[in-house]
Formats: sequence, structure tokens, C-alpha cells
Amino acid sequence: MTKRLSIALLLLLTFAATVALAAPPPPTTGKVVAVDDGSVRIALDGQKADWIKKNAFAKFKDVAAVGKIIEITDEGVLPVVITVKTKKASSFTVDQAVSFVKGQSMAGC
Repeated sequence: MTKRLSIALLLLLTFAATVALAAPPPPTTGKVVAVDDGSVRIALDGQKADWIKKNAFAKFKDVAAVGKIIEITDEGVLPVVITVKTKKASSFTVDQAVSFVKGQSMAGC
């Protein structure tokens, strides 16, 4: 009985550790600087996340939108400003606070 209990406890702890390590990173936040036809420029708060690269996809939480990062300011320039191409650019307003996470490509859907 004790052996089964200890094995069950070990499996539970292993599962909990796996879930804790696989937790998604916190959302990236920023402020909308400009809204153009089909694109949005966002000044990021703090450091740029590692996944933010040219041609990466972003999923916005505040506005139900996804987009593709098409431009990033040079390293060393603060604040980091990214340009995101999205079909729902008109849903954004200048000075709006936004948060977003790494998105997935919608190609082939």
C-alpha cells in the first residue's frame, strides 16, 4: 500500500513540475504609437521578448486580432517599436494600451 502511494505521489509531483515548466510566458505589453492602413506601430514596455522577431505572429488579447510582425527598430533603441501587419488595424487607436502573446500562423486553415 505504501509503495503504491509513494508511486502515485511521485507521478503527481512529476506531472505538476511538467505543467509548471510548460507555463506560457507572460504577455508582452505596449502602447499603440500609430495606426496606418493595415498596420499598427507599437512601442513596447520594457524589454523585448525573445520570440519577437521579424515575420513572427502575434495574438492580441485586448483586441480580437492576430498579426505578423513586419518591422522592429534596431537593437539599442529604446523604446523598442514594432510594426504589425493585421487586417483589424482599424480596431486599434493611438495611445491604446495593448498586450499580446506569440501567435500561430493561420496558413492552411
